[in-house]
Amino acid sequence: MIRSIVALAFTAALANTASAADMPIKAPPPPPAPVYLWTGCYVGGNLGWAAVSAHFEDRFSGEDDGRISKSGCAGGGQIGCDYQFAPNWVFGIQGMFDGADLSRSRLSVIDPDFTLHSDVRWFATLTARVGYLVTPQFLFYVKGGWGTVHQRFSVTDNDTFFRSVNTNSSGGDVGVGFEYMFVQNWTFFVEWDHIFLDHNSIQVDGTRFADINRDFDKVLFGINWRFGGARSSMY
Repeated sequence: MIRSIVALAFTAALANTASAADMPIKAPPPPPAPVYLWTGCYVGGNLGWAAVSAHFEDRFSGEDDGRISKSGCAGGGQIGCDYQFAPNWVFGIQGMFDGADLSRSRLSVIDPDFTLHSDVRWFATLTARVGYLVTPQFLFYVKGGWGTVHQRFSVTDNDTFFRSVNTNSSGGDVGVGFEYMFVQNWTFFVEWDHIFLDHNSIQVDGTRFADINRDFDKVLFGINWRFGGARSSMY
């Protein structure tokens, strides 16, 4: 009798073990989605295109003396900080400095005996921006602030140096762009800016030779390394 009871118990245990082995194993839950945080500071570099256009007006006659326009490569760096103040909104402040080599000369339209020269070596901006997160990684933004362009003007007559003006011309800066967080702590951006430069003049022997109105545009591509809170994180 005892042997029969032990045999039945052993058989039942084997059956329970086999049944448990046949049960499907639940897959582990998927990892949580990353959370992209834009609050923090960054430093980075940029490379792109810049263009300057200078319009001359003869001071003596008031006649239009045409333009000198030049475009070329530019590159430099930027530093700034952002604050994500709502789920989809980002506010930031940025400083940027770039070098350029935008040099051009042409004869005066009014008096071909004179040659006008323009040379841009660097520009800088200090701007604020407001951006909207189209996706957690993709930021579209508009910006505005102040820009400065270092431009040298000179006038020659039959290759004889007359007068030059080294000036840091400043004015309002407006722009638009987007920035993409492609991996933790790293972002890529593309932006366009326009700087409304103030007016200037070239003087010869203490007398204004020409009045100058200028505009400046730039299109830059860049990468930022973000530290502090601005990163891709996980809950």
